[in-house]
Amino acid sequence: MNRRSAVGTLALALLLEVSACGPWRSEPAPSEPAPTGATHVPGKGLEGDLADVRSFHATRPPYETPFDAGVVVPKGLTTLSAKECGACHIAIYEEWKVSTHAAAWTDRQYRAEIDKSGNRWLCLNCHTPLLVQQDFWPIGLDGDDVERPRLVDNPVFDSALREEGITCAACHVVDGVIHGPGVAVDAPHAVQADANFTSEGLCVRCHQAAVTYPGKTFACSFGTGEEWAASPYPAEGKDCRTCHMPRTERPVMAGGVVRTVGSHWWRGAGIPKEPGGGPPIEANPPGLALDARWDASGVVVIGTNANAGHRLPTGDPERFILVEVHFKDAAGAAVGEPFSERIGQKWEWWPVAKKLDDNRLAPRESRTWTVPPPAGAVSAVIEASSHRMTDETAAFHHLDDYPRALVTHAVTVQAP
Repeated sequence: MNRRSAVGTLALALLLEVSACGPWRSEPAPSEPAPTGATHVPGKGLEGDLADVRSFHATRPPYETPFDAGVVVPKGLTTLSAKECGACHIAIYEEWKVSTHAAAWTDRQYRAEIDKSGNRWLCLNCHTPLLVQQDFWPIGLDGDDVERPRLVDNPVFDSALREEGITCAACHVVDGVIHGPGVAVDAPHAVQADANFTSEGLCVRCHQAAVTYPGKTFACSFGTGEEWAASPYPAEGKDCRTCHMPRTERPVMAGGVVRTVGSHWWRGAGIPKEPGGGPPIEANPPGLALDARWDASGVVVIGTNANAGHRLPTGDPERFILVEVHFKDAAGAAVGEPFSERIGQKWEWWPVAKKLDDNRLAPRESRTWTVPPPAGAVSAVIEASSHRMTDETAAFHHLDDYPRALVTHAVTVQAP
């Protein structure tokens, strides 16, 4: 089966389930009952199960389809583990290890959300996208209901590989063959050149899935691909790699020839998954540019989506940017009420998932806020911060100690 035609625009789907369901053990044994709402059916052996799951995937939209890869290990490799790739691709492996891709399965927010629902096959297709990474395979739906899948045990389930989330093989292995941006003459394994590696193809495949399911309290709201396509950047020859895989000159592998190579950090908004973790700031700058001045009208704040080729913020509908203005008097004490502007989406999840509002910044869009100063104010501190979720959402998922925000800008202006 050709993975490209089957997957298309695979997305990093996020299950947003507000009703608490039965918990799911991290590694269910084959003898355990099927997940809540699902029917556990007997398998037919590897070939029979592969035929059934591929037949089912052919009827589903791309964002519900995993990569049909991993059952066959490419010639020249002994496993699909990123650790094996990292033995030669040392710098790339070190970057990937701190990336959001590497944390796609272990991320505490993701695990907290899916553990509130006994049914998670939709999310697995994107957070652990190789067939061998998934403990159950869906082969059909009862009543065409995505919460009532018919599941078989995966006869080749690799629990260790599942821990790697979006691992090297997710992008680079196609039908048992290693793909890349070009043919490497110094590689110990064959590499097939693939145009998807020199365009937005790989990224859009994973970051474009916007769908609500009738009557459900979850949704997939990743429109990053369409947002980029509607921006000025395609006409300028700029795609996802321009910002998210900055180029550097180095060998692809230890001892190899120096060439132009994209970094593999995928920093995104930069909020770490664990305290002190995550890629460095040079992986890509914040999308927001912030400017401020104090004139006769008050404190004028200008926020611009200067560096993102998509809406800001993009992806997970829980994300938002906060712009705040705090005034101080001559003694440095806070004075007056702070100003706050939230930029992001607002959704209602119960009784059904529904978007209520969306004031995100389009690429290169600017927005101006004029804030009158209170009496006694002589200076103002303007901060912008990126947020993964609200405090209420964090409390609901028991993620109070989870990194949820990052201050990206701090500007001080004085009264004229």
